[in-house]
Amino acid sequence: MYQFYLLAQAEKGNAEAFWILAEHYLPVIFNEVWLLSGSTAETKRMMEQGLLAAWSKIRTMANRGAFQNFLSRTIVETAFSRLRKHKTPLIPGPQDDEIIKEASTPVQAILQLNRLERCLVILRYLENLTLQEIAVLLGKREEQVSEALARILSSLEIPE
Repeated sequence: MYQFYLLAQAEKGNAEAFWILAEHYLPVIFNEVWLLSGSTAETKRMMEQGLLAAWSKIRTMANRGAFQNFLSRTIVETAFSRLRKHKTPLIPGPQDDEIIKEASTPVQAILQLNRLERCLVILRYLENLTLQEIAVLLGKREEQVSEALARILSSLEIPE
């Protein structure tokens, strides 16, 4: 009930209500964005841009689903857009190397994928976007996205 009140306040322009809501979901979203970038420094920049984008869109969010989905999609789409603009690979910092060493096998396998493959996996399996939504984001046909995901999943060597 309190969340609905905060959301209503945020939609009316109350920044404090927005940040109270957002803080609850930021750790999970940060992890998803970090998987996209592989760099803590870049993830922080992406999160900042994504939060600003979400804040600017909050008034249009009413009755469009859960706040967590809205926030997560806005931040991940912002991060994805930023990644498309980068021509050079992002370089992980020393703290990222430690995280990668301690990561689970599936996370390490995802981090071995190229940027586009990683984006496809994250958008489909963490963000739960449909193949059609991913195709629109990428400017590809749905069949191309489906084939690419099938190829990626078959190439991942994750022990069960």
